Amino acid sequence: MSRAPKAPLPAERFAEILASRSPAFGLSLGGSAALRQGAYLAELDRWRQTTNLTGRLSPEELAEHLLEALVASSLIADGQRVADIGSGAGFPGLPLAIDRPAVEVTLVEPRARRAAFLRHVVRALGLPNVTVAEARIENVGGQTFDLATTRAVGGFAAWMGGAGFLEPGGRLLAWTTDPAAVERELGSLFRLERDLLVPGSRSRKIAVFRKRV
Repeated sequence: MSRAPKAPLPAERFAEILASRSPAFGLSLGGSAALRQGAYLAELDRWRQTTNLTGRLSPEELAEHLLEALVASSLIADGQRVADIGSGAGFPGLPLAIDRPAVEVTLVEPRARRAAFLRHVVRALGLPNVTVAEARIENVGGQTFDLATTRAVGGFAAWMGGAGFLEPGGRLLAWTTDPAAVERELGSLFRLERDLLVPGSRSRKIAVFRKRV
């Protein structure tokens, strides 16, 4: 006999989880900031009852994914144009966009149902700095970005091409356990500048690559 799915958590409960767990990630998230991030997680929790957006992650695990995304917030400057490649359920692009309203974020997601979810969150939370592109990054033409983020998207060589979506000298932030392997995949297009260990993790890192001019 299968278990009935648990009722989605409200934004206020997610905000409490985020506030309690944020210090472990070197962050201090509370008040209205935690509530806005919690509103996103509440919508995600509701949608995943009927759409496979995250798999069987607990609310606490969802909160940790969000906090892991926010670790990179300090690496992005106000006014930058950011492409989040393969946004899926919204990590890391949506938490970063909520946290940094002065950053322009394009969520790049080719799967229709997931793109529909992302558009819904943008409308529901009122995020004027976010655009959803229902496409693969190699098909997002006519624009370039200062910075790109990607999490849980492999096979870089298959979609990176000449990285024409990034400005010369632009940066790529990749959430990975093996920065050296990603560097090999990227070939001569990028150089690894640094990697930032995600607090509380033994191996999860944010690798910062610079596009060669």
